[in-house]
Amino acid sequence: MTERVRICALLAVCACCLGMGPVAAQGQTPGGGSPQNGSAPGTAAPGTAGQDEPALGQLPASPVDQQEQLIRQVDPLERAEEKKAREKAERDARKKANQDNLAIPGSIAESQQSAAQRSGPAVEDQDREAAVQEYTGPAVLSRSYSVNQSLVPEQIRWNETLGVSGVYDTGISRTFNADGSLGPATALTGALVSWSFSGRHYFRRDVVSVNYTGNYSQYSGNGAYSGSNQRISANYTHAITRRLRLSLDGSGSILSESSVLENQPVGPQTIANISLASSPNIQIFDVGSKQMSMQADLIWELTARLSFSAGTSYFGIERDSPLLLGVTGHQARGDVTYRLTRRTTVGAYYSFNHYLYPHGFGNSDTDTFGGIYSYAFNRTTQLRFRGGLSVVESLGLVTVAIPPALASLLGINEGIIDSYATYRTSDISAQFIKDFPHGRTASLAYARGISPGNGVYQTSQQETISGTLTARVLRSYTLTVGAGRDTLKAATLSVVENFGTYQSEYARLSLGRTYRRGVGASLTAEYRHFSLDTGGFLRNQLRITSGITWGSGTGKLWPF
Repeated sequence: MTERVRICALLAVCACCLGMGPVAAQGQTPGGGSPQNGSAPGTAAPGTAGQDEPALGQLPASPVDQQEQLIRQVDPLERAEEKKAREKAERDARKKANQDNLAIPGSIAESQQSAAQRSGPAVEDQDREAAVQEYTGPAVLSRSYSVNQSLVPEQIRWNETLGVSGVYDTGISRTFNADGSLGPATALTGALVSWSFSGRHYFRRDVVSVNYTGNYSQYSGNGAYSGSNQRISANYTHAITRRLRLSLDGSGSILSESSVLENQPVGPQTIANISLASSPNIQIFDVGSKQMSMQADLIWELTARLSFSAGTSYFGIERDSPLLLGVTGHQARGDVTYRLTRRTTVGAYYSFNHYLYPHGFGNSDTDTFGGIYSYAFNRTTQLRFRGGLSVVESLGLVTVAIPPALASLLGINEGIIDSYATYRTSDISAQFIKDFPHGRTASLAYARGISPGNGVYQTSQQETISGTLTARVLRSYTLTVGAGRDTLKAATLSVVENFGTYQSEYARLSLGRTYRRGVGASLTAEYRHFSLDTGGFLRNQLRITSGITWGSGTGKLWPF
């Protein structure tokens, strides 16, 4: 009996020792010391294994397991894997947020985001005065852009795109039959391959941006419309001081006969902010052309409210057809803007333009002056206006009737003489823009001014009105609806003064979707009606394109 009691007591003592072991281990550090003073109840001190306490019914970690856990905590390889996983999760969350908050191009929100970003090179000088504040009032129409000067998004990284589309087009010129009547209308079908490269890079005092686009079209049937179109523009900005900066721009294009069929839209800046005086952008005939322009501007921000700008530009265009006139011209311009209140900006502008046409066909000088006014009704609604007067003086060849007595001797009824003439017209640019909730933007633009013509007309008066509605649908789709009208008529006397007024109306519908890894799809339909006052020449165009594109997204810091 005594022996049996001894055995039972020994077993009870062993059981108690085993039950107290984990509790004692929890109260000691790996080195055998006691917990540090000041540790919160229920938490392990630094360097302890308290965070790996076993769950109820689970065996405690052995000394070997505890040692492996400590090694993993300080192992750089293990920490690198955790860092990569954490950075990937942050990138995915940031990318999703950017997609949700991406502003529609051309909207007020997009212009505000661009202004909030780094708008120029950083300049450090010894001037201890308060830094010039960023302009936060309503945007103004500068008319300092050309049609070929594509805008580069406000980003540092570079981006490349590649796309393939199918094309159906009925806009080719109708042929004439032997009896002089118009032949049947025909259509073209084909494929279009497009590519682009654009980006901007910031240096300490300089900013460099490049935008290049190109495409090649191959049509069935009449192969004359197959060809490539190339456009490139570049900008260099140098900060001379904190308030003075120099901007140099250059652009060029080599276009084939298919370029007129494409009917390239002006872009987010709208026609209201395009320099009509240096952008011959309305064409009649399906012929190729080569065009270049260079400009330099000096901007002086005297205060946060007052700024001055002065610049000059030179452009030239050569057309492939010997029957159409090319033109060269230069422009000198200047303007001043003052932010009157938080909602209102006012200013004034002046420009001088000179056009020279080859083979002695003529030349013209134009003086334009007027005022600038912009008003922000609220954070989502703005009115931008620029209006004045243009005075044109021209010298060109004009067809005149010969008196009957002299005509009977010469055998001709008409002759060509040099003629001097003056012409006055209004110079107007206006844009009303409204941002709606859920990524929707509406814009109405109007422009009227002097243009260098289109190869048939010389110095001309151009009038353009357009409306655009852009909306993001179902978060992944972008819907764009637009309509407009272009009018061009001769502003000076010339040998084609009776050719009539050119006019076209158009409507455009576009639907696009963006997928992962930079892949996108788009469908665009456009209808355009062309007309001339004389000759009964009518041409209606229906163009439908559908394709896919790929872009590198944010791109890489290349080539810098």
